[in-house]
Amino acid sequence: MTDPTPKLAPGVRLHGDGSKLLAPERILELDEIAQSIVRQMDGTKRVSDIAAALSKEYNERESVIRKDIDALIADLAAKGYVKL
Repeated sequence: MTDPTPKLAPGVRLHGDGSKLLAPERILELDEIAQSIVRQMDGTKRVSDIAAALSKEYNERESVIRKDIDALIADLAAKGYVKL
């Protein structure tokens, strides 16, 4: 994956407490790490920016965080929750 600027797909929104993605006739529960990643996806930040911010927050290597982000984004994009 290159360095896209992911954002929620049209019609998809993050539930008020951040624990769920809501889409027409679908709800996806997010774990704590997925919540942290999805909250950063505003369509202006590149994946590398998100990885840098979260590596500081979680005190983890950016390369490790980046793998988790790439996997989550690929999964959410395949399910239609995220646009790249």
